[in-house]
Amino acid sequence: MPQDRPPDRQNKQQMIRIESGDGRQFLVYTAAAFMSDLVRNTVEDVGMVDEAIVLPNVRGDVLAKVVEYCMYHKDDARIVSSSVPDIVQDDRVVDAWDNRFMAVDDALMLEILVAADYMSIEPLVELGCTVIAKIIRFMEPEDIRQRYGIEDDFTDEQRSHIEREMAQLR
Repeated sequence: MPQDRPPDRQNKQQMIRIESGDGRQFLVYTAAAFMSDLVRNTVEDVGMVDEAIVLPNVRGDVLAKVVEYCMYHKDDARIVSSSVPDIVQDDRVVDAWDNRFMAVDDALMLEILVAADYMSIEPLVELGCTVIAKIIRFMEPEDIRQRYGIEDDFTDEQRSHIEREMAQLR
């Protein structure tokens, strides 16, 4: 196959090498790699290359999880939801495999989400957001801040203003 043509998307056996920022390399089926708009656009722009596509912003352990997700879902039809509130309310949306996949510590979950966003893997971004939304949906703001290490930078005046607005909504 000439170097200047994108790979045949129907050829699921074709492989692409992807490298993390810390030098770990992964050999990934094209169908799985192309779940990432970043990887697909890179290949379409420069053609198939012999060297790995380097993702400097993604650590190897995180990229391993992202690759695992993409390899599992490589043959799935892309379904983009139109309403996040419906996803949050519907416990059936996240299937058993995805639930097990996202059963990681908070730090790794957030890194997977950041990597999926950087790599433009919309289904994984949606999964990460859905799982986090389900975790925090019944938590108090202070509990969310504590769990995720978010600084409370509201002034007392801002906090009382928010509390007054929330009281009006109840």
